[in-house]
This record gives sequence, structure tokens and C-alpha cells, in this order.
Amino acid sequence: MNVLLVQLDGKLPNIALMRIAAHHRALGDSVTLKHGGERGLWDAEWDRVYGSAIFLKTRPAVERLRREYPNAIIGGTGVDLSITVEQHGITTKAQDYSIYPSFAPSIGFTQRGCRLKCSFCVVPQKEGAIREEQSIYDLWRGEPHPRELHLLDNDFFGQAHWRERIAEIRDGGFKVAFSQGINARCLTEEAADAIASVDYRADNMKTRTIYTAWDNRADEAQLFNGLKRLVKYGVKPDHIMVYILVGYWPGETHKDRDYRRQRLRDFGARPYPMPFVRTPELIGFQRWVIGAYDKTIPWKVFTVARYEPRNIKPAAEFPLFQ
Repeated sequence: MNVLLVQLDGKLPNIALMRIAAHHRALGDSVTLKHGGERGLWDAEWDRVYGSAIFLKTRPAVERLRREYPNAIIGGTGVDLSITVEQHGITTKAQDYSIYPSFAPSIGFTQRGCRLKCSFCVVPQKEGAIREEQSIYDLWRGEPHPRELHLLDNDFFGQAHWRERIAEIRDGGFKVAFSQGINARCLTEEAADAIASVDYRADNMKTRTIYTAWDNRADEAQLFNGLKRLVKYGVKPDHIMVYILVGYWPGETHKDRDYRRQRLRDFGARPYPMPFVRTPELIGFQRWVIGAYDKTIPWKVFTVARYEPRNIKPAAEFPLFQ
């Protein structure tokens, strides 16, 4: 059987597609992975087609895949949370890395689910309550693969045995990217110390980065208590990237968004706005902050420039700089 896997979005390897690949290769099937928009996607006949989409904005690509392959099995948070690989007879936890030959680290989950039920988040609906998934040594591919881990856990410190997982990371000499972030609002002294004790990394495995989020201004005190604990145990403020949810809460203003941005800049952390809806203003605000233009260019100037740095005139010609 010739099987086509289509990753419609996302930069990291897709765990569901890796499990599907492992299932079909165990049956002796031929498996091919293609990405959305890749050449030759529609040029061949396939016995079975699977697709995965993470983001709702990918829906047009999902619909085209359905038109081209009406019998395709398509799932993911960008499609339908009720669709699972288990429903189609795929129960293996094995992950076929051969479909991502240039990806060197190991990737997966030590836990699924979340303690919280944030209104804007699909994790509780998708994964349910906290449950343990794999140990670090179950997740790591072993020698000769590098001791580099992408953890996709949504609530690493929500699992009962997180201390054992931290010990495995630290004692095993692993670099680890907590790719989905840690919940700084819930960080205890012990958990903050644990994070500082491991070789935490960004998704690129090069820079030192811890990801967290500030979704609601009302969480300010709890968030900064957690950030201060991280710094207390040795995490540099500049190592902390804080995703700011914007465009979600009713009545939100630029003043509210800018307050959170400036508060994080003053602390020394790196703010990263995440628009819930993609309006020109919110995308412009995201660009202003991610590019660090906010450090030198006033928001009013950036707005007049239609959120494009290349449109900004020299100071002598632009009175708003004065």
C-alpha cells in the first residue's frame, strides 16, 4: 500500500504523522511525507491519505486536501478535536523519525493534559486531565542521536513524577526545550530551582530560553512571582520569553497590551505578542515587539508607517521622532 502523509502546517515534526508512519511501515507499506504547498502533492495516486493541521488558519489547505482526496483522513486541532489516530486502528506509540531525516533531536511528551481550563485553550478538551506519557529515556532515541529533547508537554509540572523527569534530564546531560512553555503562575520554589538546574534551550537548541505566557493582565502578581523565582535560582531574565495573548479579552485596548509589553521589558524578559485574531493592528503590534522596534521606535511612529519599518523616515524628516 502506498500511503501519503500531509503536514499542512507547523514547523516541528508532527507526532501523529510519525505514529501513523510507524504503523504503516510495520505493515510493510510505503510511506511518503509531504508538506502543504509542496510540489507534486497532487500528482500521484495513493491508496491511503492522512492529513494533519494544527491551526485554524490552515482551513483552506484542509479543504483543498479534501477536494483532491475525498477519502483522506484529516485531523488535528485545526480540523476536529474528536478525530484521533486510535479511531483508525493506530495504537503504537512508536515514532518514525525517517520521515523527518534532517531533524536530529528527540521529540514527544512526558505528560498530556493540563490542570487548568483556560477559556482560549483547546488542551483540556483535546487531552483531558493530567496523565503521564513517557519517561525521558522512553522519549530519547538513544545513541548515536544527540541528547537533545523537544518536550511538547502542556503542563510539565502538573504531573506527579516531574521530579523524576527533571532528574533524568539533568543527570543524563540532556539539552531540553520546553517547547509549549511552563506555567510561571504556578511555579513553586522547588520547580523554579529544578528548571534552573537543567540545560534548558530554545527550539533551535542553540540559545538559552524558557518559554512562558502572560495571557491575562489579572495574573500579573502570580506571573511575576514565578519569574522572580526563576531569576532567584539562576535563570537570566533575558532567557525568559513571555508570550502575550492579545486580541482575546473583551474591551482590550492598546494601552493594556502596551502595559504588559513594557512591564516585561522593564523586568528584562522578552515579550512575544500572540494575536488571537489577526487584525492589521495586532499583527503590527506583534511585529513591533518581536523585531524589538519598540525599544527605539514609538508606537505612534510605527502606526503611521503602517507597521512597516521600511516606511519610517529619518528622524529629521519625521516630526514624531522629535
